[in-house]
Amino acid sequence: MIRNRRSGQGNAGRRGLALALLSLSLAGCAALPAPDGMEAALIERAEGLAPLAPAEGRDAGSAARNGLLLNPAVREAASRVSASADEVRVQRAVLFPALGLTAGGGIGAAGKGKPVAELTGSQLLFDGGKSKRAVRIADFDMQISYVGFQKEVDEALIALLETYDDVQTQSDLLGVYRKQFEALQALEQRVAARAASGAVSSTDVLETRRRLQSAAFLVNDTELALAETRDRLTLLSGQSRGGSIDIAAPSCKPAGATDEVLLARLELGRAQLAQEQAQNAMTPRVVLKPVVRGEIGTDTLPVGLNLDVQSDLLKGGALGARVRAAGNTLAAARARVEAADLEGSIEERALLRSLAAGKQKRALLHRQIALLSETRDLYRSQYLDLGTRQLSELLDNEEEYYTRKAELVQLRSELARSQLQCARRSGHLRSTLGLEGTRLYGYPLGDTRF
Repeated sequence: MIRNRRSGQGNAGRRGLALALLSLSLAGCAALPAPDGMEAALIERAEGLAPLAPAEGRDAGSAARNGLLLNPAVREAASRVSASADEVRVQRAVLFPALGLTAGGGIGAAGKGKPVAELTGSQLLFDGGKSKRAVRIADFDMQISYVGFQKEVDEALIALLETYDDVQTQSDLLGVYRKQFEALQALEQRVAARAASGAVSSTDVLETRRRLQSAAFLVNDTELALAETRDRLTLLSGQSRGGSIDIAAPSCKPAGATDEVLLARLELGRAQLAQEQAQNAMTPRVVLKPVVRGEIGTDTLPVGLNLDVQSDLLKGGALGARVRAAGNTLAAARARVEAADLEGSIEERALLRSLAAGKQKRALLHRQIALLSETRDLYRSQYLDLGTRQLSELLDNEEEYYTRKAELVQLRSELARSQLQCARRSGHLRSTLGLEGTRLYGYPLGDTRF
């Protein structure tokens, strides 16, 4: 009878162990947290958005799409967002039940003795809000990572579109310099013919050839620059053909905060939480720990319940240093918000000035090129037909004429770049390129404000 009773107790113990395991497992599984905070907002916003797909065209929008898919820095930034989301889950897991299994045994006088299996659960009861603050800090980190991802997307678009436009700029410059070379080549032939007839000295021939060689160097350098720019565009977008960029934003003023200001504000919010965390470092942590312990080869199954209270009282001055460090970080974050606001205002005014000055310069260049064209015809007639004009004056005018035309090409590119920056600041860049309403690596390519 006694043996049967022990057997019954053993069965009951094993059933108790199984029930304990099942209960703790179900409790942990039932309490698995659903996404919330920034992660939930991103999931909700990404629902229904089409993933960014490769484009078949060769226009600026197609190059931008393909470039984003090829850009490793964008993939890296997206991975940082995913890593931040996992870190949020890690911090939130502290708030939910945990379960651990320890098994061990030994022999000898100092050994552990018979093999023992110990199943320990834990549930946080109180820590003064430290764990919840850690979750919020991790959520701030995810927001910062997402804004950084959006910034990386914009920077990749700007770099790609500038390179796309550079191909057109170098091609246009090459056209200008080739025309200059051809004009000087024709002039050199006429000067050589006049020198052969004794109408001008051989010095004029040498000077014309010198200017012709300078024009040849310009053509050669520009051909090299064009080839390098096409290679860079191929690396960024998978295509070598560029074109002019014509993205005109209605304003350079952002609809809300710029990404730089938003990042500074997020860093400020994170610093405030970090300061609270440091100030409450000595708050005790209370954890409830149920324990089920079983020795192999016995029918006993001891069950217990422990209550752990932990608190950092003295850590060699580290607690106070951590508070001071958090305070300094908070002060720096406040200063960074002010600096970001100021830098944004300065950048906006600089872009507006650049656009206004560029348009004025464009009008001046058109007028000057028209004047130089008239002077060019006059000087040619006076030198070649009448012999009343010095060759140096004719060559200087010729050089200035093509220099101004090259400046006009470069000015068009500079204005296009300023317009790109305005489109980025005002939030019109992605909509102009047809990227709104899409997602990349699971994250929406849209407004960073939630």
